[in-house]
Amino acid sequence: MSTSQTLEVPGYQVVQYLGSGARSTIWQIRDSQSNELFSLKRVVKRSLADVRYLDQAVNEYEVASRLDHDNIRRVIGIRKIKHWLALREVHLIMEFCEGATIQDEPPRSVLQVAEIFSQVAGAMAYMNSRGYVHADMKPNNVVVAPSGQVKLIDLGQSCPIGTVKQRIQGTPDFIAPEQVHRGPLDGRTDVFNFGATLYWALTGKPIVTALPKKGMLMVDMVVQQPQDINPNVPIPFAKLVMDCIEIRPSRRPTSMGDVSARLALILHALRKLRKEAISHKSLATSHEARNDEGEKVAKAEPDAKVADS
Repeated sequence: MSTSQTLEVPGYQVVQYLGSGARSTIWQIRDSQSNELFSLKRVVKRSLADVRYLDQAVNEYEVASRLDHDNIRRVIGIRKIKHWLALREVHLIMEFCEGATIQDEPPRSVLQVAEIFSQVAGAMAYMNSRGYVHADMKPNNVVVAPSGQVKLIDLGQSCPIGTVKQRIQGTPDFIAPEQVHRGPLDGRTDVFNFGATLYWALTGKPIVTALPKKGMLMVDMVVQQPQDINPNVPIPFAKLVMDCIEIRPSRRPTSMGDVSARLALILHALRKLRKEAISHKSLATSHEARNDEGEKVAKAEPDAKVADS
């Protein structure tokens, strides 16, 4: 692995190594003129099999450069490094997203899940409206900042709506059936990936997809209702999840826009319930305080009478 001393990026200072992905390393860099922080994704070809990772990096730049949404990570620039006319390395200059993925720091409550995923749904609906499918929605591609702002990242597998891919692409626990069977991808593919990720966030467990794990028993292939695993999940929320992960695209919500609208209603209801719970707790605390004060007064009155006598 390269160090900040050996990695050179013209116009930027390499600050620190942040992590790694499939054939890539992620670095924090600083613009030498503006002093602004960015992330750099470095993809290096080490064998012929790595060509597809270079292609994905280039694809991420091309798709991201056509998008402009607060909940999608911006890709500012691309640098291609060639050796003997052959592409050997790609650098993506990206928005620096402070925070952690929900894979590393899962949501702590059903309300927090709804707050995070409502932002993700809006971002994916926007992508679909611009003619693209994200095609790889998963916990590791959702970053939540300390402020609560969410960023959808990694557009390497994104593609125009209607694309039929030459090979299976996706993450096994979240992949849609049409991705496995190499059918045309559209907004409903994102709906499935979104629903599978939402199921994981609410239950802590992945669903069974068309790429089941080795050694899996038939009993393990039944998808339980989310509320049966997590009783805190409201029925409308659970129904939205199960609708999203229908095997047939025609039985899923028609678009991420529809999912976003339904999730907005669920989020509103959850916030209302939380507000009422806080109000009831505050009222109960106030009553307890008054009762305690009354008991103190009652105990003090006999002592006062003795003193008067």
